[in-house]
Amino acid sequence: MKTGRTILKNTTVTLLGRALTILLGILYITALSRHVGAAGIGMIATAAAVVPMASLLINFGLNDVTVRDVAVDKSRAGIYLPNLFFIRGGLILAFGAVIFMTVNVVGYPPETTAIIFIYSFSYMFDELSAICFAIFNAHEKMEYSAGLQTGRDLLNMVLSLTAIAFKADLYLIVGISVLASLLKLIVSLVIVRRKFALAPKLQIDLSLSRRLLKTTLPFAALLMISVFLQNVDTFILSLFRPTKEVGWYGSANLLINYLLLVPTIFLQSVFPVFARFNATSRDDLKITYSLAFKFLLVLGFAMSFGILVTADKVVELIYGSGFEPASTALRILCILLLWIFGFANGSLLNATGGQGIATKFAVVGLILAVGLSLLLTPRFGLAGTALARIVPGALFSLPLTWISHRRLDLRLPYGLAFKTLISALIMSGVSLFALNNQVSLFIVILLIAPLVYGICLVTLGVINRADFGRIATLFERKKIKTKDDAVIPGEL
Repeated sequence: MKTGRTILKNTTVTLLGRALTILLGILYITALSRHVGAAGIGMIATAAAVVPMASLLINFGLNDVTVRDVAVDKSRAGIYLPNLFFIRGGLILAFGAVIFMTVNVVGYPPETTAIIFIYSFSYMFDELSAICFAIFNAHEKMEYSAGLQTGRDLLNMVLSLTAIAFKADLYLIVGISVLASLLKLIVSLVIVRRKFALAPKLQIDLSLSRRLLKTTLPFAALLMISVFLQNVDTFILSLFRPTKEVGWYGSANLLINYLLLVPTIFLQSVFPVFARFNATSRDDLKITYSLAFKFLLVLGFAMSFGILVTADKVVELIYGSGFEPASTALRILCILLLWIFGFANGSLLNATGGQGIATKFAVVGLILAVGLSLLLTPRFGLAGTALARIVPGALFSLPLTWISHRRLDLRLPYGLAFKTLISALIMSGVSLFALNNQVSLFIVILLIAPLVYGICLVTLGVINRADFGRIATLFERKKIKTKDDAVIPGEL
């Protein structure tokens, strides 16, 4: 397998699918926000914070462990599959209990409670589908994951938009997501059976199940911290502020999360390659990590500075009147995008057995985020909540970058970061000038900003021939040896 081509294919296929989903998602949220208002969006945002945190009991880090182990030895897939469904089935019971206790202890209004329960079923089906997705990703067949997720999202959005057109209530609109997730699970199982000759069977190995749970503990801890960092802010805001303010914050947070899908998808494609190269080729691991780090650095600066300039117009375009306070949260939260290069650090550490290091940093970050959120939210509302979310990344992204580079004997890219910053500043300055002179927002986002940024990156040498040489090196590799697999001529 040509690794460079595999990464490019997997990332491109997945990104194209998610890009379509994001475009339809923006159309969907535009219609939904006008249909249910800030209060309705607030109920959805609350559910979208509570349920993912509770669903960690179902996930438990099993997906990452499955990808890592099966990527190295494909024969493990048949053994892992029934045990993963067995483990996850038991964890679903704990998930349901936590959801029930949470809504009763917090005392959410009946409408919000109903939305939370409905979303719980959707997440339950999604976590079961994730077992199949882990098998696909371990085989570097991301087109199946991308196709299924895109199909699920398309079905959900088309049916939801139809329901909105017919003035349906919020319960029905949210319930459509349950149907879409159930269908995704069914099709996932069919693909696993037909394309990979695998099927969940009642062949439960209790010792293997215990070992998997024990192995996943560092991954589960890291995943728990990551999900809590993404959602605890909205949850805490829902405890102290009215539903409408939660809706404003949730609106800004949703746009940031859409943008964070790009590095997430990219690293889903790169992670199994990191894991494989860790066992076979340190030089290839260095090349792949360096390219991933540079890509995310360049992308993050572009998105962050772009949002900083266009926040007011973007909120007005997507959400309409009544959501103006969301632009304040959006301008603060966009700072998160500056250090999405940290996604590459996390994937590298997980793939090379360093998940414990990342976990320690993440634990401190979570404690800090929760403490700041509890301190700032009651006093400053959504602005305080947004500030609390960005602080951990600001403090820990650079130390983790140093650790990751040192792990591979690489030098820290100070020059690269400075040149990228200059390029982003020039891009944002030109974009702001264009907007102030009544140039269309679409022209600025789709034409002017990318063109100016690209010219600056090339001129300053951020993107150069050496990068293309590194990519070519990956493309030209003919084969790779693993500990467990024989070499197949003509494959990497």
